[in-house]
Amino acid sequence: MKKIILFAGLIFAFIQTKAQQSINKEPAGFDTVYNIVDTLPSFIGGEEAWKKYLKKNMKYPKKAWWEELEADVYLEFVVRKDGSITDIAHLTVNGWGFEEEAVRLLKNSPKWKPGIKNKVSVNYHAKLSIPFRLK
Repeated sequence: MKKIILFAGLIFAFIQTKAQQSINKEPAGFDTVYNIVDTLPSFIGGEEAWKKYLKKNMKYPKKAWWEELEADVYLEFVVRKDGSITDIAHLTVNGWGFEEEAVRLLKNSPKWKPGIKNKVSVNYHAKLSIPFRLK
């Protein structure tokens, strides 16, 4: 009887260990996205180049322009380790086409310098705002 209980206990422990191992494994193709890195990703050329890109490529929403509206659109996105931008979402809802234009600008931007963690390029969850101003 003791042997049966001991055997059942060992099997139970083995099953628990296997279950924990499979939970801790990352799925195939899974790529970690970090919130903390040693070096933040950046638009190639820095902030001035980013402002120049926005000025050159921004298409102010027509309805907003006619109504003389301004807005700030806050976006979150992932800068991939290859510098590409994915998973873009807007955090604000101003309407008038501001969010759509901000997403378009970010989606069509050139590749960025990726975030660096432990001297290796990594995926990074980023946030930024795009200002829409009448000048």
